[in-house]
Amino acid sequence: QRMTLADDVKLDDFVMTKDDLSGADVKAICTEAGMLALRERRMKVIQADFKKARDKVLYKKNSGSPEGLYL
Repeated sequence: QRMTLADDVKLDDFVMTKDDLSGADVKAICTEAGMLALRERRMKVIQADFKKARDKVLYKKNSGSPEGLYL
């Protein structure tokens, strides 16, 4: 599915950051941003959705262990 982006979205800002994002991380950020927009019943994804999604994905990535995994 394609996401409809608001006019204020600048994807280059997220792709070019130095957060060592893999392709899977970028996909996770885009998916999470879309889900945030849907939860707020919006048809367009805004820049704030991408910022929240990036923070969430990087937090999970840097936490170390996968969610739900018992060691």
